[in-house]
Amino acid sequence: MPRALISVSDDGFTYTTLNGATSRYSDTGQAISYLGDYAKETATPLTVTIDDGTKTTEIGIDVNGRVGAVPKYNTGAEEVADESSTASSAHGSAETAGQPDDADQNTGGENTNGQSTHGQSASGQNGFAAYDDSSGSNGDSYPMGTPFSGPAAPATPTVKKTPVRKRSTRNRPQRLKKITIPGLVLIGLAILMIGAFVVPNIVPVDSPDTPQTIGSEQQVNPASELSVDNTQDIVPSYDNSPTWEAEVPKRASVTASDRGVLLVNDNRLEVLDADTGKSRYKAKIDQSPTFAVDTVIDGRPALLWQSGNTAEALFDGESKPKTYQLPEKARITSAGKSVLIKSGNKLSTFGAEGLEDVPTPQAGSTPMAIDDDEIFSSDWNGPVTAKNIKSGDERSIKLESPGDELKIIDWISAGHGKAITLWGEQGASTNSGHRIQLVVHSLDDGSILSTVTTTTDIVGEKSWVRGQAGERAYIGPYLFDLETGLLLMDVSSRDIHLSEPRGSIVPCTMDTSTSCLLAGKQAFKTDTDLLAVVDKGNEALVLGDDSTVRAYPKKSETQDR
Repeated sequence: MPRALISVSDDGFTYTTLNGATSRYSDTGQAISYLGDYAKETATPLTVTIDDGTKTTEIGIDVNGRVGAVPKYNTGAEEVADESSTASSAHGSAETAGQPDDADQNTGGENTNGQSTHGQSASGQNGFAAYDDSSGSNGDSYPMGTPFSGPAAPATPTVKKTPVRKRSTRNRPQRLKKITIPGLVLIGLAILMIGAFVVPNIVPVDSPDTPQTIGSEQQVNPASELSVDNTQDIVPSYDNSPTWEAEVPKRASVTASDRGVLLVNDNRLEVLDADTGKSRYKAKIDQSPTFAVDTVIDGRPALLWQSGNTAEALFDGESKPKTYQLPEKARITSAGKSVLIKSGNKLSTFGAEGLEDVPTPQAGSTPMAIDDDEIFSSDWNGPVTAKNIKSGDERSIKLESPGDELKIIDWISAGHGKAITLWGEQGASTNSGHRIQLVVHSLDDGSILSTVTTTTDIVGEKSWVRGQAGERAYIGPYLFDLETGLLLMDVSSRDIHLSEPRGSIVPCTMDTSTSCLLAGKQAFKTDTDLLAVVDKGNEALVLGDDSTVRAYPKKSETQDR
C-alpha cells in the first residue's frame, strides 16, 4: 500500500509528500482531502503518516476516499515515501487571464437555449465542427469557441479517466491567511473526528434560495443512488404510439427544438412544425446553416439560423422568416435569452426591424450575454454590470463569495439569469489540480444558488452545457436544474458521460460505448436518438433509423403506474 507523509512545518503550513512529489496546504484537513481525492480517483488505498514534530499518527484512506484506521497488511516490502518536508515556499502559479467560456463553447451541441443538432452518417454516429478561437483574452476575442449548432450533431462521447496531476514544488498553492482550524488541532483528534472534518455536511435545502454546498465525497443525489435499467419505452415515461410522424431525406441533417424541426439536405432547407410535423417553410439555399437556436426577439419567440453573413428568424405564427444582414466576420453567442452579435468592438442584437446596436461595456470588461434587454458584462473579479440596452439604466451585481480568502479563478458562463464561476485560493488556477468551488450565482442579486466543492481536474477546463428547453445544464459530471441553479446529480464516481440535455432528459454514454437516457435517478440503456422534448415536456421528438421523425406523447399518471 502506498504511503504518504503529512508534516506540519514551523511556518504553519502543511506539506504532503506522495510518490516523491511534495505540495503545500493550509492545514491538515485540506491535505487529507487531497489524498482522499487521489485515492478515489486512482482506486489506490493509502497509508498516511501525520507528523506534527512531536508525535506521529497513522491513518488509512480506502479506495473510496474514506478515512479510517490503517488496514493491517504485511508492510515489510513497502517503501516509505520521501519524507522531506523542507520544500521551498515559492509563490502559487499565476492565475489564468482568459475570458468567460460561455455556454456556446462546447463540442456537445450546446448552443443557447438548447438547440440540438443531429445528422445521419454511414457510421450511424453524429458530429459537428466547432469554431475555436482561444487566442488572447481581450474583448476582441469574445465570445470564444462558439460552436456551430447547425445541421449536424455531436459524436458519441468517449469517457476518459483523468489522471491525478502530480504537484510541482514550483507551483504550490498559497493562501493569504491561515484558516481558523489549524492542522495541529486535527492531529490530536480521533480518527473519526478527522473523517468528519474531511467529509463536510450537506446544507439542507429548505427553499429555492438556500445555498447548497457539497463535498467530493458526498452528493445531493449520489451516483450510488443512480440505478441503471433497461426499458421497453422508446423514451422513458413516454407512450410508444406517436401522435405524428414525418419522413425526412435519408442524408438530411436534423435539428429540433420547441420552435420547430430544421431539416437541411444538399441545397434545400425546410422547417417542420414541432406540434404537428407539417411543413412551415421551404427554401433553396446557397450554403448550409452554421448556427441555429431558439431565441426571443423583441419579446417574440423565433427559430433563428445563420448562413454566412446572413441570418434568418422564423417567428412563431409566421410562414416566412425575416432576413438580417450580419456585419463582416460577425460572431454570435446565445448564452443569454437573446442573441449577442460581436464584430470587432461593436456589439448588436436582433430586433424586430433589423439589427440593434448594443452599448459597449467599459474597457477591461467582457460582454457575456443579453437577458430581458439587459447586457451583462464584468471584469475578471466582478462585480457584474447589467445595463439596459434600451433605457440605458445600469445596475451593479456583487457576487457573493463562497468562502473567506477565495477569489474567482475562471468565468465559465453567464446568461439565463445565472453566472457560473470557479473560485479558489491564492495560487489556484484552472489546471493546478487543487480543490475549488464551482459556484452558481443569481444575476438578480448576486446571491449564491449552489456551490460544489470539486477539483480542477474534474471541471477546470470543462464547458457549461445549457440544454434544450432551458431546463437542465451540466458541466463535467455535475447536472443542474437551470431554473433554480441547484445541483441535481453528480455522476463523477460512475462511468457515465453526460451530453446536451433535452428538456428534463439527458442523453448519456456509460461504459464508454453504451448509449443511455438519464431521467431522474435512472439511466436507461437505449439507442433512441432523442432530438428534443417540446410542449413543456408533453412530447418527445425522436429520429428513427428509418429516417422518420416521430412525436411521442407523455404517459398519463395512470399509465406510469
